[in-house]
Amino acid sequence: MEAERGPLLRVHWTLLRPTQGAIGYVHMQTKRARYLELPDNDRAPFFEEQAIRVVLGPAGLMHVVDHHHWARAWHDMGIPEAPVRITDDFSALDGDSFLRALSNRGWMHPFDEHGREIRVAELPCSLAELPDDVFQSLAACLRTAGVFENPGELNAKFAWADFLRQRIRLRPSTVEGFALMLAEAFAASRRRDARDLPGYLSSRNINTNGHDYAKLSVRFQWPLFERERLKI
Repeated sequence: MEAERGPLLRVHWTLLRPTQGAIGYVHMQTKRARYLELPDNDRAPFFEEQAIRVVLGPAGLMHVVDHHHWARAWHDMGIPEAPVRITDDFSALDGDSFLRALSNRGWMHPFDEHGREIRVAELPCSLAELPDDVFQSLAACLRTAGVFENPGELNAKFAWADFLRQRIRLRPSTVEGFALMLAEAFAASRRRDARDLPGYLSSRNINTNGHDYAKLSVRFQWPLFERERLKI
């Protein structure tokens, strides 16, 4: 999402509200790893670059409209305050008008970790409560590898996650399980019906940008016995 570069603000995490029902934990942990690899003097500029995009809503709350995964990664790391930029101010709107404004801009995704539509009132009340949707992580891997891109402000990851959800069997939360699902995700992306998905790149060079998603998922996500067994 492109947004006007307003000033960087530091706010308490309790002011933030998600606008989606789940995130991909493996994808989130790759972001955590990327941040931890930065030298200390590069971290403040990185906050400037990757600040959480929010809109002001009723009751003075800030609703996250981009960078949910960065937000959760920083929250779980214990970063004292959230680095945010305000994209728009809807604080004068009533509740229904506010929700319509978000929906009209494609900033609301009320679906749970199983891809099922839920009521907006059922969205998690905090970043810490966002559950894991492994298909979002798989879709993020495909995007990083150059299978698709976001057209304009549309976050195509959700459409790709739902496409994969309908074609790939959910496997155990182990490195082997994720690796098998990722292989099946790449195979599914070559299907003819994948070409109709938003952002599909007909001519592409697969590139992981240095990310070893299976290894990262073991290091930060999988249970201790898995990490010890694989010596990672």
